[in-house]
Amino acid sequence: MNTQVDVLIETSFPPLDAFISLRLLFDEQEARFSRFRESSMLSTLNRTGEVTDARFARVCRLALEANRFTGGLYNPMVLRALVDAGYSRTFDEVSGGEPRRQAVPDLQECLAVEGDRVTLQGGELDLGGIVKGWTVDLGIELLQSRYPNLFLNAGGDLRCCGSEEGYDGWLVCVVAKPGDPTPWEDEMRGAVATSTTRKRRWTTLTGAAAHHLIDPRTGMPADSPYDQVSVWGDETWRAEVWAKAVLIGGAAALEAYVAAGHRVLASTNEGAVVSRGFQGP
Repeated sequence: MNTQVDVLIETSFPPLDAFISLRLLFDEQEARFSRFRESSMLSTLNRTGEVTDARFARVCRLALEANRFTGGLYNPMVLRALVDAGYSRTFDEVSGGEPRRQAVPDLQECLAVEGDRVTLQGGELDLGGIVKGWTVDLGIELLQSRYPNLFLNAGGDLRCCGSEEGYDGWLVCVVAKPGDPTPWEDEMRGAVATSTTRKRRWTTLTGAAAHHLIDPRTGMPADSPYDQVSVWGDETWRAEVWAKAVLIGGAAALEAYVAAGHRVLASTNEGAVVSRGFQGP
């Protein structure tokens, strides 16, 4: 998934089985959902329009649900726009591209799931973000009965249960821009996901800056007042989806998420920090 995965376990015996299980889980997810592997099920779906697989069908149902509850701000039908913008290969090799305004296909019209069968009518899917968050959830659910004090972080999408020694929960902080104070640090359980345009940026053929978060309303890299958004929740995949939706949708999306009873921390392009739904720091 082109990201670092951190696993922390408070236990009195060596948790080698946990690390092996999680590595296998992430490898399986990568093989199934990577858009950079021609052999993946995602590539097969984008190429042929149909795959049959229980786990693939499950994440497609999550994507359809996320598209509805974010009012379309989450739409994984942005692969063509991503490729046009230059993100056509793994990020270490990304350069160039010519972002252009374009219509992003409607997920609800293009994607259908019946049992384990998934069909795609037009357009191309990129499920990378939601799969990363969902894989964190799967990892926690796989191990928490055996390891009740568990922390799993995949590139800023994290979930934790139990606690680390000396704390009532796990001590987590949101990373600031270099030189700025930490915008949030506290003990927590549950999930938090962060979406940012500070990373995965590149220079296009015209010399303009581009990033990987495509606004489905324009088909262009999102022009947002925020450059980083963190959201808290019970499940990582939901937090990941909302972090992306708030960054793309701006203040209106932030207030909609808070109105649903959740916490959001957003950093503006000018360096200000906007927080909603917090009782503490």
